[in-house]
Amino acid sequence: MTKFKTIDQLLSDYKIGYSLEQEFYKNPDIYQKEINNIFMKHWMLAGHTSQIPDTGNYFLVEFDTESIIVVRTQDGTIKAHMNVCRHRGSHICLEKQGTIKALACPYHAWTYDLDGELKAARNMSDDFEFQDNNLHPVTVELVGGLIFISLAENPPSLNGMREDLKDVFDVFGFDNMKLAEHRHYPIQANWKLVVENYQECYHCAPSHKDFAKIHAMAQSPEKFDAQKEAFIKKSDGYVRTKASSYYFDMAKPGEEGYQYDRNPLLKGRISGSKNAVPVAPLLGKLKEYEEAASEFMLGPVTFFLIYDDHMIAYRFLPDTQETSHCDLYWFVREDALEGKDYNLDDLTWLWHVTILDDEEIIINNQKGVNSRYYGPGKLSEWEHFPQHFLNFYLNSIKK
Repeated sequence: MTKFKTIDQLLSDYKIGYSLEQEFYKNPDIYQKEINNIFMKHWMLAGHTSQIPDTGNYFLVEFDTESIIVVRTQDGTIKAHMNVCRHRGSHICLEKQGTIKALACPYHAWTYDLDGELKAARNMSDDFEFQDNNLHPVTVELVGGLIFISLAENPPSLNGMREDLKDVFDVFGFDNMKLAEHRHYPIQANWKLVVENYQECYHCAPSHKDFAKIHAMAQSPEKFDAQKEAFIKKSDGYVRTKASSYYFDMAKPGEEGYQYDRNPLLKGRISGSKNAVPVAPLLGKLKEYEEAASEFMLGPVTFFLIYDDHMIAYRFLPDTQETSHCDLYWFVREDALEGKDYNLDDLTWLWHVTILDDEEIIINNQKGVNSRYYGPGKLSEWEHFPQHFLNFYLNSIKK
């Protein structure tokens, strides 16, 4: 039986500026800490209101041992419930998405309305209390049409983010987008390796040839910094060019971490597509293309990349200690018509090939981390975002 260090020992041994020890990826006690202190306490993207436009439409969000039902209720609101019958624990919704009139357990037919209230339970004793057996609720908040959920009893506040970025959301038309495509990518690696990979572009030039032809951040730090400085001067005063960094270890007390920034694309590149040309109508109130893209992060596992004509969202969640998945979402303005205003192959091409590149990178990373020869490596100066993630992560599992 493998003998692991205590969490206190690992935290004490960690050196700032280095990657994590192997045990952070292998110790089952640490994995349970991660689930309890990160995934059960923070916000994550669930999906978009356009996925469930009508009463009874639902979809599931699943990670680790948990399954959450997100459903459009009778009065048109969106609610979320744990997909666990209060009788003997069976899952209620067995399909990943669908349309239902009620939430009926397939085991013993306990039936709940779409609000999660128990309405039918056969042959129960006279002292049985229906109101004590409603489905466990999950907190829901909308950011434009984006649906966020938190399993925490008292989730961190989103008010600071809403106030800070309201003009950004307005100019990009967050209230007026629709989901054009959603894809699910299983990854045979620990979830932290997936998030760490997304946090840096040190690997972009050697590993993402298509991405590197479009995004300035794939250049050397010196070239990128010079191009960004010139871009900020040129775009000073534009709503979409603001910067807010309250993510990971820089989150305000009681608030969910978030970050917004805007970065230049390479000269002559307009959007994230095969030929770097627009693939959909301009978003929101935009009147022109800017040869730039915005990054938005909310919570520890949800990230957005906003081109001027479409938006992409990524959500990274664990399935087990050594397996995880990425859900990738593509959004366009809600009045855009597929086949006329956009083509799915063109819209999805860049980030489909990029996530496939990442999948291979991350799986190979996991194989190396599993080796008895693995040890923490020195981070590059280009990997300061992963350090912010590691600071947040280590503080989270300390609690």
